[in-house]
Amino acid sequence: MKPLLHLPHETSLLNKSTIDVIELVQKNNWDELNHTPTCIDKYDIVRARFGDNKWDCSPYATDKGSDQSQRVFDFTYLTDTPELLLQSKLIVYGWIYIQGNILGRKCKLSTLASRFNTGLKKILVSLIQDSGRNITDLNNYKKWYKLEETLKAQNFSRRTLELSFTALQAISGLNYWLPFQLELPNKSYKQLARKLSCRDKLESKQTLAIPQTLTEKIYGEAIKDVELAWPHRKKLAELERNLQSNYDIGRSRVDYKLATGRWTWLYDKNGELNKKSYVEEINKATPKSQTEIIAQHLAGTKLLPKHKADGNWLVRWRTKLQTACFICAGAFSGMRVSELFELHEDSFFTRTINGQVFHSVSAATHKLAAGAKHDEWLTSPITEKAISLAIELSACAREQLVKVATHSSDPGQVDKLIEISSNLWLSQIQRKNMPILITRSKWNDKLKKYSEKVGAIVSEADLRECRQLNPRDGGSINDKVELGKPWPLLTHQFRRTFACFAVRNNLGHPISIKQQFKHLSLRMSEWYVNGAIESRIKDISVDTELINLLNEAKIEQTTAHLDRWFNGEEQLGGTYGKAIVAMRNDKPVIYSNWDNLYRLVKEERLTLHGTLHSYCKNGHNCDMDGLINPAFCVDCRTGGSVIDLDKALWWQKKHEVLGAYLHKSLDINRNEFAHCITQIRAAEKVMDEFKIKFVKYEHPVQVIDL
Repeated sequence: MKPLLHLPHETSLLNKSTIDVIELVQKNNWDELNHTPTCIDKYDIVRARFGDNKWDCSPYATDKGSDQSQRVFDFTYLTDTPELLLQSKLIVYGWIYIQGNILGRKCKLSTLASRFNTGLKKILVSLIQDSGRNITDLNNYKKWYKLEETLKAQNFSRRTLELSFTALQAISGLNYWLPFQLELPNKSYKQLARKLSCRDKLESKQTLAIPQTLTEKIYGEAIKDVELAWPHRKKLAELERNLQSNYDIGRSRVDYKLATGRWTWLYDKNGELNKKSYVEEINKATPKSQTEIIAQHLAGTKLLPKHKADGNWLVRWRTKLQTACFICAGAFSGMRVSELFELHEDSFFTRTINGQVFHSVSAATHKLAAGAKHDEWLTSPITEKAISLAIELSACAREQLVKVATHSSDPGQVDKLIEISSNLWLSQIQRKNMPILITRSKWNDKLKKYSEKVGAIVSEADLRECRQLNPRDGGSINDKVELGKPWPLLTHQFRRTFACFAVRNNLGHPISIKQQFKHLSLRMSEWYVNGAIESRIKDISVDTELINLLNEAKIEQTTAHLDRWFNGEEQLGGTYGKAIVAMRNDKPVIYSNWDNLYRLVKEERLTLHGTLHSYCKNGHNCDMDGLINPAFCVDCRTGGSVIDLDKALWWQKKHEVLGAYLHKSLDINRNEFAHCITQIRAAEKVMDEFKIKFVKYEHPVQVIDL
């Protein structure tokens, strides 16, 4: 079988014909149907069968660290409705092997899992509540109307209902293959989702950007934790190894006594091992206590607490330190969670380009990618320490997984263990258990606890800034952020905070965010920086005294120009400049002295705006032709231009530059030539008026032999 998904490994073992499950259903061959494989790994080992009520399709998952709901199709809630159970399994089988994406393209396993476990589940549960036992009941308009009423009563968000209706449309796309047909009403399902959703949940809830004071508190503590532990990372790795070795010795002693029959008392009357007593005896049988080993390795490091450092303290402290590493890696790179799971020992790079030092991390991205696509993200130096510290903290756990993998006879299990062992984010709370990969949902729990531990408490000022930074929260602030409570830190907040901080503080632009976040569209990046520019504007403090001083200086400067022009003798060009020269011997009294001109300027009865090539007195009445071509300002149609000697010298330089350009560009097109030659002729007119020597431009004649 070959699933129509983006797979982590494309192998020939998957290129088999899909089993005709429809024929098995029609022939009532339930035994063969239930034994039909629904997931086969690259070693041709069956991992899930049609008869299972949970299909673990992890071999088809492309990204790491995903939660079970993103890898496992769960049918257990349908066991009391056999007909719906069978139909649901056929639907999911069809999505995997017949038509996954509605448009016919490949998609990710997580897309299909979310479509079923979240989207379709809402429909099926509502249908069961309305006594539905077959999905084709929805073909009846009364049942459909009842479904709409049930969905509306449950106050779902618009986005959730859109996902549910998308699932139904994906079922109807399989009508040509399924033994039943779902005929959906001819409706706009986006509009229907909006109509049926809760009024307070119409807009998508944007992930919250963290207020700056709380960001400084959380990130600052994370940096402090990493900086404190980083010099001792090798000791921490050795501490973990010795604690595990110490535990293994105690376990082997207890296991020996159990195997030889000396400790039968650890079993109950049913022959079951009392696990609690078993662990207690192992701890008693270890050569050294955990407290002794911890003190031996961490003495003199400033890492030990003032109170007793036992095993419980180490678990809490190690979890906090690992979370600090995760925060530093995510907060200072803006990587997605799935990309953080791809970090490895050689991820960090430092490069010098044109004398400037850049730091970056490399990893794989799975977002909208066929499998893993390697890319790089700019980051801060602290990320290097966070990665190297996380490597040492997980070294013992990774070694255990590799050791177990070498003794496993299941090649698929070996691959899974080796893949997990390559990850930095492993957890082993109890040494009796195997290390596991910390999933994304577990990281959210850890981040919330870290926020609480470091005292990132929401104040009134934080709440105000939070509303300012997150204008499209969709009610998330009211639902999740509480005054006087710890900030509800989540993984995706790192990206939003990174984007908002960069744009808010003029350190980046949505275009640079698009590159950093590996977005496909600028619109998505603009969504991430939502609220940043507004916050920047609100952060600006107006210095009224300075503004008044600048306005006064501008009035005086304008008055000085006008006084020099009206009451001086310097040469002026431009339409209004020539008019000033003409009226000097018989000018109105109002223009004859500084005080009068100052009053006119202050009352805005006289205005003056300067450009590189001329001045303009027309203000808002200017026809703006000079924006198209500065030559239009030389003979301004609205009589507002003034050219003095400084501006005339600008025209002289323009004449030289454009002349040299046209001499080199004989094959220039007509439009560009017209744009340049009009400015050259205008410059010659200005220079002639100011008696500036120049050579009139003559365009070279190009001779072509025919």
